[in-house]
Amino acid sequence: MLAFAILLSYAAAMFPVLPLDLKTYEELKEQANPLFDLLMKWVSDLGELAIAIALTAIAMVTLAVRRHWIEAIFMLVTTSSVLLTFVLKELIHRTRPFPIDQNGTGIIQSINEYSYPSGHVLFFVVFFGFFAYLAWIHFAGRRRVIVIAICGVLILLIGPSRVFLGAHWASDVLGSYIIGTIWLFLLIFAYQWTVRRKYHDPKVNPYIRRV
Repeated sequence: MLAFAILLSYAAAMFPVLPLDLKTYEELKEQANPLFDLLMKWVSDLGELAIAIALTAIAMVTLAVRRHWIEAIFMLVTTSSVLLTFVLKELIHRTRPFPIDQNGTGIIQSINEYSYPSGHVLFFVVFFGFFAYLAWIHFAGRRRVIVIAICGVLILLIGPSRVFLGAHWASDVLGSYIIGTIWLFLLIFAYQWTVRRKYHDPKVNPYIRRV
């Protein structure tokens, strides 16, 4: 997976458009209708910086109120996807399919200007992926299924929405899914290690539900 991510990132740096990009964009545009347009716009808006910050804050506060301090801290750590996005965009410098408003300076300007990887997709994979992981550990029954299903659907939809809206090429989105998954796994491993350290026992199972 890492090797494919590196290869795709290199291709994105070398070529402004890959063969699958135009075809995917055209196929998604053929699905256009008022309901589909609204769904794509709504999902994409959830990844905007202000909303992403609000979602992270809500998750942190909810966990902190329940005294799940480690989980709250790691929900904050999921925002590292923003820094990862900035670093990769600066390294690859791939232009977007269509011009967008260049608002902000520094990190914000770089994230707005360059196309690879998609910050929205990276955020969704890492944030909602980790939230789904916590739900799998801590929840049971219908609540567990519902939370994981919602997170999964949002992760699946964010990629096509960014391509449909012309913010990214399909290769941007594909690379973001792969990079985000690798980053998510690293966070999960770090979380498991932290839980074991907390209980001072390397045999503690981080999958045990503590709620």
